[in-house]
Amino acid sequence: MTQLPSVVEQEMGIEPVRCTSIQERYLKLQSHSPGSSLANVAIRWLMKGAVRDQTLQKALDFLADRHEVLRTKFERSADGYSQIVVETSPRLSLIDLSQLSSERYQVEAERLASLEARAAFDPVAAPPWRTTVLRRTPNEAILLITLHHAIADLWSVGLIAREFTAVLDALERGQRPDCRELDLQYVDYAQWQSTLLASDGLTGERQYWRRKLSGLCPFDIKPTRQRVLDAGRDGEIRSRVLPRPLTDAMQSLARQEGFTMYGLACAALTRALGRKLETDEIVIGTQDANRDDPLLFDLVGPVVNTVVLRLGIEAGSDPLTHARRIRDELSQALANKALPFAEIVAGIELSDRKDLPLGYAINFAAGNVETSEAGVIRHGDLELVSLPSVTTGCLYEFSFFLVERQEGWRISCEYNTDHHVAAAADALLIAWSEEMEAQVAPAESDLNSVASALKRDQPAGDIVEPLALSLERRVPNRCPTRPYFQPCVLQSDGKLPPIFALSNRSLYYPLVERVAAGRPFIDLQWADDAELPPLDQDSICRIAADAVRQIRAHDPIGPYYLISLCLMGNVALEVAQQLKSLNGEVSVIFLLDTVAPGYVESMSRFDRFLRRVQLTDRIIPDLLARIRKVRSGDMSLAAAMSQYSIIRNNPLVRLIGRGSDAPRPRATNEDFLNHGLMDYLLDARALYPWKPYDGEVVLFRSAKSRVGRLFVRGLGWDKVVNGQLRIFDVPGGHDDMTREPAVATIAEYMSWMIDRREGRWSAKRSVG
Repeated sequence: MTQLPSVVEQEMGIEPVRCTSIQERYLKLQSHSPGSSLANVAIRWLMKGAVRDQTLQKALDFLADRHEVLRTKFERSADGYSQIVVETSPRLSLIDLSQLSSERYQVEAERLASLEARAAFDPVAAPPWRTTVLRRTPNEAILLITLHHAIADLWSVGLIAREFTAVLDALERGQRPDCRELDLQYVDYAQWQSTLLASDGLTGERQYWRRKLSGLCPFDIKPTRQRVLDAGRDGEIRSRVLPRPLTDAMQSLARQEGFTMYGLACAALTRALGRKLETDEIVIGTQDANRDDPLLFDLVGPVVNTVVLRLGIEAGSDPLTHARRIRDELSQALANKALPFAEIVAGIELSDRKDLPLGYAINFAAGNVETSEAGVIRHGDLELVSLPSVTTGCLYEFSFFLVERQEGWRISCEYNTDHHVAAAADALLIAWSEEMEAQVAPAESDLNSVASALKRDQPAGDIVEPLALSLERRVPNRCPTRPYFQPCVLQSDGKLPPIFALSNRSLYYPLVERVAAGRPFIDLQWADDAELPPLDQDSICRIAADAVRQIRAHDPIGPYYLISLCLMGNVALEVAQQLKSLNGEVSVIFLLDTVAPGYVESMSRFDRFLRRVQLTDRIIPDLLARIRKVRSGDMSLAAAMSQYSIIRNNPLVRLIGRGSDAPRPRATNEDFLNHGLMDYLLDARALYPWKPYDGEVVLFRSAKSRVGRLFVRGLGWDKVVNGQLRIFDVPGGHDDMTREPAVATIAEYMSWMIDRREGRWSAKRSVG
């Protein structure tokens, strides 16, 4: 999805735009049941902090003005639905419950939340969303936001919550909210999808789903109620909190084996369903955020897509073997996720039931807030704490989902109360948690304490403490404790082995068109909110472990190509070592002006001093070059200044660059972050216990680099690489490695190396 159009101007209230596939699906569902709330998305938060009522309305107005989809209504015609952006003010209801006792307040808040979630929208009449605030004290309230699925998905909900908190805080401080201009609005995405579906760009995906679902037998579940009700699709949510040690054990297993928590949970769920339903094949629907393109990260609107998982259960297979196979199945399904659900299931009966709104009986979804305080959003003095979901009605017979909370992962099942009893949902949740326990059982000799804890809704921590201690001893300290990288998919199409870049900011766009034809290109960029791990000999190993986790989540099999610039190249080396230790195949590591670990550190103190002295004669030329870049707009002033250690290491500059919450130009803030990261990696490289690498490495060397005894052409890589090391000179200086004309040279040699590795090059052809 790298060819999304730029924002197009739309005359407000006049030009309708055809709806997307997911909008059509939920608008048709609403038209069939006008009084139904099945298409609602209902969320609620505990809001802490002093906020005036008038500020709440101003914040909602700001969000509606910023996101056109929040000012969109719909019209129906003979050939489908269209969306129209209109001028309107969001609806805010304020309910004062401050006079109620604490117990009565909780009961009334629960009742009102349920009523709000179940109130239907008319998407044709007005923008279908509303906000209600249940005020308890001046500093505490419950925030209810209900939206129609035609204007939002769960990703959108997270965006709204974060922006709403930031906007409220700014307005309460008397400041204008600092929100960058959006790259596109939802109508732009709708027009792009319409163009894509009319082209032949999804031919491969259509072929995949025809093969995958060929011969599928309808999958149904027999009702468990003795007297089945047909009055509607009422739902209830049952939940269990996994013990914290079991949560940690599964997350450790995921890091060690290259799983995602989503993949592990899905594998456990399929085994549980197979056991309880006595079947060897499960058909479930699952949702993918479908936001690989960076342009979609800040877009409010329904972008999520549903895919069908047809998963077999092999008799006698152990939980981990089953999980690895499910991981591969998921990887293939999600690689073909761009085809809309309506086209995936076209002509295929997933169920014999005609009362299922979306045509299938079981759904699975996962959400994860990877922070130390899951489900909490803070900005200034304001805080939003996520509260358990309120059912809007059940689209499926059983809908399973899991979300990370502070106390551990919460697994939940929303079931259709008209067809099933609560005991059925509880039995499936127990079976699901037992399969999760079985997944980590091979890693531990005694899980009886976890099994005992699972039999209660709220497990006692002291019972499972021995497991946590055992796991802490067993898990290597190279495993990441939090995410450091944010994946940015620069090229998603193609079935050839992927290229993964490691960077501290966006650098590799110029290379994509030249070398990524027919293959994915994923840039793992340093996350803005990432915290550096403790500085020790395992620092680079921990950072690399997170990159490995994300690489294997995108492609669990390989082979892989890695590319990195400067100090990040040392992280790329460790990534390759870890991938190989997990039986992954790394084809080539491409390094751009990267000094090998141990090269400078192995020099004598005199040589290191002499090397530093020789580098000083570049200060004036470098300064002049950076002044030219500042004037041309290629570099911010902060970036130019923070190139020099006397500026970078100044405590006042560090305070200004990293500690202040005052609004600043985004590039300036990133420049301080990037150079702080580079300082850290420089120190981490000195401590890194590198070992020889048995693989192929290509070093691209700046043609303007210094030469001599202390500046060998290979930058020390001949001491590290036991396999084949190739060195190519490219035009320009170090800072020009990802610009023309260096990019053209790098792309030419990369393409040649990749063609050789993949059998598309021969000496005879090269002569021709």
